[in-house]
Amino acid sequence: MTQPMTPTELAAFRARQKSRSRALALVLGALVVLFFVISLVKIKNAADLRHQMAMTPPAAEPTDSH
Repeated sequence: MTQPMTPTELAAFRARQKSRSRALALVLGALVVLFFVISLVKIKNAADLRHQMAMTPPAAEPTDSH
């Protein structure tokens, strides 16, 4: 079986665990911000395209000369 950790080993283990948790939280937070910004840009582009299409007059339909 494994031997119990000494208080020093336990403190070092907890410090490494806390450091990894903070790094993971930072990465996940950055991903959330990235996805949010990408979503905002896509929504703005779609709105701009919709506005642009609403402002252009419809093209005249081609007539068949046959």
